[in-house]
Amino acid sequence: VFRVTASLKDPVRYSAIREAVTITSQRFPYFSVSLGSGIFWHFLEFIDHLPRIQTDEKIPCTAFAVNRKNEPLYRVIIKSNRISVEFTHILTDGGGALEYLKSLLYTYLTITGKNISSPGEIILPGTPVSEEEFEDGYIKFFQKLPPPAKLVKAWHLPFRLNEKPRLRVIHAEINIDEILEVSRKHKVSLTGYFVSVYLFSLQKIFNSHEEKSRKRRRKVLRIEVPVNMRSKYPSRTMRNFSLFVLPEIDVRLGTYTFEEILKSVHHQLQISTDIKQISRFLSSNVSYEKLLIVRVMPLFIKKIVTAAIYRKLASKRWTGMVTNLGVVTLPGEMEEMVDSIELIPTPPNRKVKAGCALLSYKDKLRICFCNITQSTELERQIFRHLSDAGIHVKILNNN
Repeated sequence: VFRVTASLKDPVRYSAIREAVTITSQRFPYFSVSLGSGIFWHFLEFIDHLPRIQTDEKIPCTAFAVNRKNEPLYRVIIKSNRISVEFTHILTDGGGALEYLKSLLYTYLTITGKNISSPGEIILPGTPVSEEEFEDGYIKFFQKLPPPAKLVKAWHLPFRLNEKPRLRVIHAEINIDEILEVSRKHKVSLTGYFVSVYLFSLQKIFNSHEEKSRKRRRKVLRIEVPVNMRSKYPSRTMRNFSLFVLPEIDVRLGTYTFEEILKSVHHQLQISTDIKQISRFLSSNVSYEKLLIVRVMPLFIKKIVTAAIYRKLASKRWTGMVTNLGVVTLPGEMEEMVDSIELIPTPPNRKVKAGCALLSYKDKLRICFCNITQSTELERQIFRHLSDAGIHVKILNNN
């Protein structure tokens, strides 16, 4: 479960947001589904129910009761001047959630009497719903390709877990021009620069921790970076259509300078996001579903096997996660009424332990760290590196 939040200049009115949710959800019918179970597969079934509207809780991104019938797998959350939407990746990814939120904001603001004469590319209530928005992009663009190379296990943060509820979210803000200037100086993208800072900070923690160990175990530090596949294929789907690339440094080869990491990450991102390379991940994911043994395996066995595979392999493949939703733009009249937008990523599991999300809006880059450990060493290392590079970091709060 992940969250996208918009902070308005004025407090949110419950009656207006309730009406806006009713109107907006009718334009996004593919989100009005619950999770059903058959003999062999889970499936999404359409329901005639609106998402739950609730006040903000201390812990964001709590799991949905997926077995609860007649309840959509997304919710709207309000508090003070904030409107948030939380989705499960079963429904969509950050791109789809953002389109829903922008449409909801437009509808809410017009209901409250605000004049928005030019809505731009926002999906408006009452406009026709295209069949392309329902598409399964993975199936549509599937082609049988050789699988990606097998990965060695990644190193994980050594910190103790928090007591339940474990999740801690740290929100920070930096000037977008400052980080872009530094990124351009190094001739890398913003994502490439931030991932490099993340890896360099992980390497410091790795070296510090392993020096205290009797046995120095050299491993790989690897970051999961989601990629919006709508930028790779001609797709208008609102369903989940993202894959990921995995830039890494192999610390078995020695300690890297920051410049070495920058160069390596830049080229890894360039190569792995190439359409031919990333399509191998798409092929691998869909091929699993097409296996005859998987198709005929009863669902209760499939759930056990899938969970075991995830515990054994998936979460051991990366050390951390950085997701960048990119630059969010709103029509000028709406920008005057919306102060900020941010993304809280899916909380990490007990192996990965930490991850972060980036989102640019107006002249600010919002950074949200999710961490389930007792340590903030990773965040401190990253913020210190940014500050040393001349990028002013403002910590908004530490929940």
